[in-house]
Amino acid sequence: MGEVVIVYGSQVEKMVRRLMEETGALDHLRPDDSVMIKPNLVASRENWVGVDTDPRVIEALVKSLRDRGVHRITVGDGSGMGNSATKAFEYCGYRDLSVRYGLRLVDLEKGEFIKKPVSIDGPFKTLEIARTVVECDYLINVPVLKAHNETLMTCSLKNLKGTMPRSMKTGFHSVNLHKAIAQLNSVLVPHLTLVDGLQGDLHSEIGHDPVVMDRIILGTNPVEVDSVAADMLGYAPRNIRHIAYSADAGLGSCDFKEITIRSLNRPSGKRRFNPPIHYSKRFPCSINAEGACCTCMGNLLFALERLKEQDLLSERLSFLIGQNPRIPSIDKKRVTIAVGQCASKQDEADLRIDECPPTAGSIYQCVASMIPKRG
Repeated sequence: MGEVVIVYGSQVEKMVRRLMEETGALDHLRPDDSVMIKPNLVASRENWVGVDTDPRVIEALVKSLRDRGVHRITVGDGSGMGNSATKAFEYCGYRDLSVRYGLRLVDLEKGEFIKKPVSIDGPFKTLEIARTVVECDYLINVPVLKAHNETLMTCSLKNLKGTMPRSMKTGFHSVNLHKAIAQLNSVLVPHLTLVDGLQGDLHSEIGHDPVVMDRIILGTNPVEVDSVAADMLGYAPRNIRHIAYSADAGLGSCDFKEITIRSLNRPSGKRRFNPPIHYSKRFPCSINAEGACCTCMGNLLFALERLKEQDLLSERLSFLIGQNPRIPSIDKKRVTIAVGQCASKQDEADLRIDECPPTAGSIYQCVASMIPKRG
């Protein structure tokens, strides 16, 4: 049984350090090991927050590695179409990190590639992987938890596309992309996955609509990590086809009965979040979020997006979230849904999702199962 570990908060260095110390994920590394860190640098532009891996996560990871005597550290990626990892290093502050910590930065598209045979069913017989990645002693995958236009979500499994040449990345989109992603993960298996869930885009992998989620996720099996990530975004893992294909190929489990999910803490109520006007106008329901923490609010927003996609939202739904949400006036036609342990204390709620924090998946399932009964 695999384990996926979650820590909540906004103090990135403390969060990463705690994950490493309480899981022992890096303890077996030797000082002379070469470590390759693969972030997600899909966009090379100033407005990169919620799209590219936050450099604070990489810096905290580098500090944890150096604390263990590891100094041969490379950070590399190959960006998306029309972008450049070399430029992203500058925009995101990775160049400054390289100077401070003596890191080697590599634009993987500019290096050599090694052909690797594929043993599972799919569109490719061989795949080309960057030599820098193949020849390292220890590979750490550091994706961003966010939505995706084509695959619904992107996290650790899809992030490995950045290790291939531009032509092959483009070729993935002319075949069954989901099976191709599964094939890629059959030939390239990271030793550790650390997911940047601080902010993730609500709609796409390169969008401009980041949602604050205040979490970092650690695991060793990418299928299991992505299954937990899917639930956080409001999806059933098997509804993400590359997760399902990877699980069916024996690369890991997407069955929550076979995954141990461990939270090192609970979301802090210190950082409060009130939904901006554009969120309250975006969804055809009311949102009462006084005193809501960023983590709960982020989960609710992703759940509302899933519910909207299925045309399950309406003006008669009223969501309460946070420690002191404004209770709407009593209306027999209105359904009041309390999200999270804090809001669930409200006696007026018709439905209580009494979890801390409730995932977008559990919010979606609870609301979706209720609506037909009240229709």
